[in-house]
Amino acid sequence: MPKVAFIGLHHWHAPFYMNAMNDLGQPIAAVADVDAEMCAFRAEAGACDAPQYTDYDKLLREVKPDLVFAHAPHDEMTELADWLVDRGVPFHMEKPMGLHWEPLAAVAEKAKAKGLWNGVALVSRQYGIVQRLREMGEEMGTLRRYMYGLYAGPPLRYPDWKCEWMLQPERTGAGPLWNFGAHVVDLFLTLGKSPVVEVTADWSYDIHGLAVEDWCSIRMKNAAGAVGVGEVSYTTPSGYERFFSVSTDRLQVHTETLGLGTIKKFEGEDEEIDGNEFEEVYPFHTKDVLERFDKGLAPVADIHDMVATLRVMEAAKASAAAGGKPVLLAE
Repeated sequence: MPKVAFIGLHHWHAPFYMNAMNDLGQPIAAVADVDAEMCAFRAEAGACDAPQYTDYDKLLREVKPDLVFAHAPHDEMTELADWLVDRGVPFHMEKPMGLHWEPLAAVAEKAKAKGLWNGVALVSRQYGIVQRLREMGEEMGTLRRYMYGLYAGPPLRYPDWKCEWMLQPERTGAGPLWNFGAHVVDLFLTLGKSPVVEVTADWSYDIHGLAVEDWCSIRMKNAAGAVGVGEVSYTTPSGYERFFSVSTDRLQVHTETLGLGTIKKFEGEDEEIDGNEFEEVYPFHTKDVLERFDKGLAPVADIHDMVATLRVMEAAKASAAAGGKPVLLAE
């Protein structure tokens, strides 16, 4: 297996991967953050006793990792990705990889020109139902309607995780739209197999009264004419709730777990799916990243996928800020 290091630990997801690697028996060669206290805090949360650095270049020189798991506040992600690409270091990064799609697109092209392996944590692709729909190919049919609702608990938990930046729109981009809206947009793009050409969105700040929105509804139309509706929020008192429903010309599926449910077909036998659910997704995804990199296989999602998703997220933000005015995107 590859020699793995962690760089940039200001994102609370870093321990998810550390714990998964512990369970896999995968050593972590080193961890780094410019803030020594943050480095120690995240390492402790991930039960990681690897050497700690505050100088990223020093880590690369001394440790020479094969693969880096990169984590940072949203406003620093694109710059960190660019830094890794410039140094030719293969990496996996949390979504959304930045605040704006155009600078990220330049990084994506640079990585492509170098042939540099890179992955992004669009982990909703790894849920059992979604995995099966993706692997169906033409058997899935043509997507005609899509709904994905993803609802989380109050955002005041983020300061407890030393992620105060999550409540600062200039640093995080937005609230749930930038936090986990990427999953909602990405699955519409992935299953629809067509670029989004029109976006309308609305949001509100009425539940928690913070600087970031606590609810956002998104309506997307793709070039093939399919319509997707997404809803993301900080509206549950605790935990997460989900609603996922899609229809094609060949099947229909509805599930509140995304890991367990029935794919109902117009022709042929229905399929009962019992696959990865939330608790299994990050351990599965971590293992998948390591194995794909080790075998020289493409990641389940890369920077280009995140660029397409971030472009739609920016359009949704612009629409919501304009009171729900439609935003048109060129194909």
